[in-house]
Amino acid sequence: MKNKYKTCTNNRTNTNITKQQKLEKEYVLPIHNILYKEETIPFLKSLLKLLNDNISVGNILYSVSYILLGFKLKEFNYLDKNLHITIPDNTKKENDLMGTIYQYLSAKNIRLAKGSFYTSNKMIEEIVSHLNIKDTDVILDPACGSGNLLFNSKITNPEQIIGIDNDELAILCCITNYYIKFKNTNIKPQIYKCDFGQYISKNKLKVDYILCNPPYGANIDVSAFSLNDYYEDSLEYFIRYSATISLKKSIYILPENILNIKKYTNLRKWILSNSNIECINSYGSTFSGTMFPIISLILNNEKSDYFYYDNKKINKNIINKIPFNYIRPISKEDEIFIDKIFTKKKYSLSDSIFALGIVTGNNKEKLLDKKVYNSEPIITGKDITKYKIKEPSKFIIYDRNNLQQVAPDNLYRNDEKIVYKTVSRNMNFAIDTTKSLTLNSANFFIKRNIPISSKCLIGLLNSQVYEKLNKLLYGENKIGRINLENLPIPYIDENIQIMIEKLIDDEKYDEIDKIISQLFDL
Repeated sequence: MKNKYKTCTNNRTNTNITKQQKLEKEYVLPIHNILYKEETIPFLKSLLKLLNDNISVGNILYSVSYILLGFKLKEFNYLDKNLHITIPDNTKKENDLMGTIYQYLSAKNIRLAKGSFYTSNKMIEEIVSHLNIKDTDVILDPACGSGNLLFNSKITNPEQIIGIDNDELAILCCITNYYIKFKNTNIKPQIYKCDFGQYISKNKLKVDYILCNPPYGANIDVSAFSLNDYYEDSLEYFIRYSATISLKKSIYILPENILNIKKYTNLRKWILSNSNIECINSYGSTFSGTMFPIISLILNNEKSDYFYYDNKKINKNIINKIPFNYIRPISKEDEIFIDKIFTKKKYSLSDSIFALGIVTGNNKEKLLDKKVYNSEPIITGKDITKYKIKEPSKFIIYDRNNLQQVAPDNLYRNDEKIVYKTVSRNMNFAIDTTKSLTLNSANFFIKRNIPISSKCLIGLLNSQVYEKLNKLLYGENKIGRINLENLPIPYIDENIQIMIEKLIDDEKYDEIDKIISQLFDL
């Protein structure tokens, strides 16, 4: 059976190799989960000193488990090294000491490979508040880790909980936390080390609730799983498969970018078509050692035309109009704005020829502050403003063999190209007719298959209407090719085009904004 999704691989540039070497030595304290810092942080650092060729993370976790429970978990006896560890009294009161230890003692590159990022207790408390659990309800976490989500779900009957993880040490942590949660229970925990998909397929399982912090970008293989479908990565697989077995509600803790990058377009389409979004809530950067913002995504089986994003009511129909189904917190007023613009769509830039500016490989060495023999000016992002290109302040000796990345010569030397500032929240477009080179901070395209002049087109792209549209649709600090290709371009009468061109020549840009607004009945 063929692989159902692409296994994540690292971009092996020299820069990334250096970063990887750094990550292999990096241990990050999960500060967000530590209550008693004065005692727990020194304790964690003392455990790190125990690690060597003979003592593994598993050996340490097994010993801590024995101290916390007062008995040994027989299925993990092979990890017993009879270590002498003393745990401070307050440290024993930490919410998830096992998970905290495991997270800290796993070097960051290992956690990245597993897609493993443990969740803060504050976030968990807010998430489980969305549950209305009955005595007969069953909760499954298909990537349970140390069980933090399960054991904070307000359930008092251990038979209502199922946890699955393919990480043996995560299961050790989870079973330990199970016996801490359900003291003196004789009920064997339903916590299993196995592949989630295989377990679900084998047991034909349906549950009431899914609670999951799925592995993100993990290097795992789901080729043996039963669903006959394709998945972008582990995160998409866990969401789509687990949501199909939930009878009431599925709650996921996810990186925010699943809502607004092209990679997860199919996942968003699937969610909008096959499930129902109840709400999305933002939490900022809540995983230790990471910078990416986190959200919770709550799905249910009650069909609705609306959902809530940070308490804003969002119309699903408008999300279906946005390129790649990017999910954005759009107000009612913005809905009307977007709808009017896409209603007028006749063309796009998708047939245009896009090109990257030059990547030198070493700007400090190869960009010159003054003209020398055999050099020529190069347009940078700083040189581009709305409608105009400043006199270039940088020069370059154009030797293609001495540059890291270059576009074909004929594109740089085209009689007319539209250049734009790449790293910017604002739209800055201008026309170059000088056949100049551009740096990668100033990408460009050559217009094709649109019956609108280049001058009129930059009037459109530089307008306040498109400034607002770009921010609503994409909200990024860069102007990307994919985003530009999917902007709606309206039909513009030839007489109006001539009018816009003249206003550009006269630098009456406010008047252009008024005309563009009228084009869309704004």
